Amino acid sequence: MITLLACSFGFMISLAVGICFSFNPIVSSIVFGLFALSIHWITLFFKIKPPGSFFFILIVSIASGMPFDPHTIPEKIGLIGLGAILSCLLALIYSLLTIRKAQLQESNNNALVTTKTKCAYFVDAFIMGGFICASSLLGYFLKLQNPYWIPISCAAIMQGASLYHVWQKTIHRIFGTFIGLGLSWILLFVTKTPLAICISIIILQFIIEICVVKHYALAAIFITPLTILLAEAGNPLLDNPDMLISIRFLDIVLGSIIGAIGGWLIHHENLRKHAVFHLRNARLAIKRGQR
Repeated sequence: MITLLACSFGFMISLAVGICFSFNPIVSSIVFGLFALSIHWITLFFKIKPPGSFFFILIVSIASGMPFDPHTIPEKIGLIGLGAILSCLLALIYSLLTIRKAQLQESNNNALVTTKTKCAYFVDAFIMGGFICASSLLGYFLKLQNPYWIPISCAAIMQGASLYHVWQKTIHRIFGTFIGLGLSWILLFVTKTPLAICISIIILQFIIEICVVKHYALAAIFITPLTILLAEAGNPLLDNPDMLISIRFLDIVLGSIIGAIGGWLIHHENLRKHAVFHLRNARLAIKRGQR
């Protein structure tokens, strides 16, 4: 419950950061990159299990594409706060019902955790923040309408646990998303009312929770329409599915390519060793200068 509460506040902060700096694309991208660097370092430092920093980055990315209106900022933060309260309440009820079973599973869980140094964490976070910032700027420089999915796809790919996993997720995401966009195109013609959108989101979320632990490409098929329905509900492009789908596919391909390059840098051992070595030397030089 402590973890859930911390993540709830993190979601609210993520939304606030994304909305408050959405008045300028350049400023928004720079702040987005710095936030991604910080939140990724925090999740690495505290060894947060996957998806780690992904959903915080997702919220900032979507919020950065929202129209800047200072009067509606408290309302939007309050709405995500209400959703977090409901989630924590449901989680508390479920935990009370299954606490005995969870304790037995935890006592038998001896999963190995990869250990890294603090300098290595900072290098990974710096690469993540830099590529998130670059992917966000690319969308604005190409003048794509609401290009929130470029940094989202970039972050999803860079979350890979190894270089092989990064390339595998790149291929899975592009092909899975391509199929998912076809499903999205069908749903956009069917879901014309708020009630239909809500029911579709519930069904898609249920399917994703079943599929994501088995196969990422299969889950990506349903993640794509879910994200579109969540983020584009108030977008006028929702009435033009052909244009919306083509724009989102371009966003995903660009973000996946950038994320693959960033993932290659994160898992490049020689680059990591050189970066960590120079970072340690710089830190020692600063300490000596302070003395």
